[in-house]
Amino acid sequence: MNLLAWIHLREYLEGAMERGHEFTVGLPGDGTYLVKLLEGVDVEDVDGAVSGYWPAFELRAKGGSAGEVYQELLGALQERIGGGPGTPEFEPFAAYVRERGSRLSEEEVAGRELAQVRESVLRWRVTEDEQYMVRLWRDSELSREGDTVTVRAFGLEGRGEHIGAAVQALTAAVAEAAGKHDAPGPRFDEFTAWVRTNGERVAAAMLAHEAQVEHEYLGAREKLAAISPDDIAAESSTGVPLLVDFWAAWCGPCRQVTPVLAGLAEQWAGRIIVRKIDVDQFDGVWERFGFRGIPAMLLFQDGAEIHRVIGFGGKESLVAELEPHIAPVDR
Repeated sequence: MNLLAWIHLREYLEGAMERGHEFTVGLPGDGTYLVKLLEGVDVEDVDGAVSGYWPAFELRAKGGSAGEVYQELLGALQERIGGGPGTPEFEPFAAYVRERGSRLSEEEVAGRELAQVRESVLRWRVTEDEQYMVRLWRDSELSREGDTVTVRAFGLEGRGEHIGAAVQALTAAVAEAAGKHDAPGPRFDEFTAWVRTNGERVAAAMLAHEAQVEHEYLGAREKLAAISPDDIAAESSTGVPLLVDFWAAWCGPCRQVTPVLAGLAEQWAGRIIVRKIDVDQFDGVWERFGFRGIPAMLLFQDGAEIHRVIGFGGKESLVAELEPHIAPVDR
C-alpha cells in the first residue's frame, strides 16, 4: 500500500526526546507507567561521532545522531529483556520503570494513546505531483473491549490487539475506500477534498528535491553489487578490505549513505571493496552479525570483522571512521 506513509519512527523518537524522553511502558499484571525512560543517558558528540552510555543498564551505543544512539540503546534494552516478565533479565527493567515512573489509570492510558493517534502526521499522495502532510486521524475515536482496540474515523474502523495494529487496519480501510488517482475507490473525491482542505501541501521544490535524491539513490544502489552473508569470507580474502553495507529499502539513513558509499568505492578503488546485503532478504542476519540498527557498515578482512560503523553521520565522519582501516595507497 503506497497511498499513505507514516512519519519515520526516528522522527517519533526525536519527538519523545523533545518531550523529555517520556514513554508509556506497560508492565504485565502491574499496569502502565509514564516514565522518562532515557533520562540519565550520557550522550557525547565528538566531531560528528555520537556515542551514548546508559548507566542504569550499562549499555553503550554509537550512531550518526543522538536519535540514532537512543534508538540503538532502546534496541539493546529490548534484546536484553526479550525473555519477558518472569525472567531474571526483565526484573531490573521493571524495577527501573516502577521507581522512576508514575502509574497511569486506564482513562489516562486511553487518553494518551488517542492523543498520539490524533497528532500523527501522514503523507497523502493525490498524485506524485500533488502531495499533502495531514493529521488524518485528528477526529478519530478509540475504544477497548477486552483485549481488542478499535479506532474509528470517517465512518470506518480498524481493530487489533494493540493500538498500532488497530490504526494499521484503519489505514488499510481508508486506502481501500479512497483508492488512487489512476484507480479511484468509491470515496476518492471525498477524501481528496478533505485532505486538500485540511492538509498542508508539500512544496513543488521539495518534491523535485526528493525525486532527485531518489534518482541519485537508485543509481548509486545499482553500482554496489549485492552479496549474501555466506559470500563475505570469499569477498574479503582478496587482500583488500571488504565493506558490507547492511541496508533495507525502508531505511531513510540507508538511502542517504548509499550515494556516499558508491562514491567511496570509486575514489578508493583498489583500497576497498564495497558490497551490500539487504537485511530483509536473509533471516537471522541481525543476530548473526550483532547489530540492531541500520545502516550497519561492517568492514571485513579474510572473513573476520575488523571495524564497524552503525548509522550515518555524514560523509566526513564516515571517511574518518573507515580510512585508517583500508588498504594503503600504492606508490
